[in-house]
Amino acid sequence: MANEHKLEGLQAARAIAALSVAYFHSYMATRPFPSFAQHPIPFLTDWGYLGVDLFFGISGYVICLVVAKPSFKLRAFFIKRAFRLYPLYWTVMGVVALMIWAGKHPDPVTLGQYLYSLTLLPLVGPPAYAVSWTLQREIIFYALAALTIPLMGVRGLALVLAALAWASHVFSNPSWAFHVLSTYQADFLGGVLVFMLSRRVGIAPLVAWCALGGGTLALVSLWLVPTLIFPFATTLCLAFMLLGMVHVKLPWTHRSLHWLVKVGDASYSIYLLHGIILYYAWWLGEQFGHLPNWLCEVWRFGALAVCCVISSLTWRLIETPFIALGNRFADRRRTTMSEPAVAVSG
Repeated sequence: MANEHKLEGLQAARAIAALSVAYFHSYMATRPFPSFAQHPIPFLTDWGYLGVDLFFGISGYVICLVVAKPSFKLRAFFIKRAFRLYPLYWTVMGVVALMIWAGKHPDPVTLGQYLYSLTLLPLVGPPAYAVSWTLQREIIFYALAALTIPLMGVRGLALVLAALAWASHVFSNPSWAFHVLSTYQADFLGGVLVFMLSRRVGIAPLVAWCALGGGTLALVSLWLVPTLIFPFATTLCLAFMLLGMVHVKLPWTHRSLHWLVKVGDASYSIYLLHGIILYYAWWLGEQFGHLPNWLCEVWRFGALAVCCVISSLTWRLIETPFIALGNRFADRRRTTMSEPAVAVSG
């Protein structure tokens, strides 16, 4: 039961991260309305982008769960990661290609830029689709974790991430480092620290509640008093929140909260699709001409709801089958490689 609660709490954290980022960008859907008709949620309007940092922290925790296992195999790991990331991403990039062809893409994109963006390899400059920059950093972290943990352990990975994050802070995120030196490594470090703390001392429910509440309160305090922000302060706050969410036993499967876990399942789809859906919500609003002002927030939340519905479908129709295919392919290769050679007589 503990593992189930941990998984459900993690999915809830993914849902919060995805919805925060989507709401942060929801101003696109409300562009057809005058500013006085808009009544956004202040905290999410200002700090919803931190959902990306929370995503990175979740990745730090989850990848440690995978790579620190004695049964870890490098080839199987990258096969599963590829089937997890690329099928849906390439599907979305197909939509982006149609937008470019129709003249609906907001920024000019060259063919070379588009083709290179398909690889998700580090890119100096903007990618063809804006959200790709986060996936590039994910892949760099996957490589760092997969190569470092087997040699130096989880503690070694934590030291490497801390050094890269601090060096990036000193050198102001240099472009020549291809995102290896990046302050976002601190977010992955937060998830790694959550994993280390969970494994070494265990988390009692009271401690988990305190971590969740303390991290939330600290994050709100930083929002209210921005001058208190120092390098990586928000990373620490988000790490405490994550520590609480993965260990507090909440009734995630209760009907009133079950939707949050479902949204967490589709969080990758929400993250990839929300920009396109919000853009076309803006376009559709422009086609209607003058919409009544009272419709503004309904329009915003309607667009977000459409995003969740479509993402639920892509999770079922694209993500789930390809994840299963990647697991079968990786496990089959591992079984084949582990079988001894057998001489076959004529």
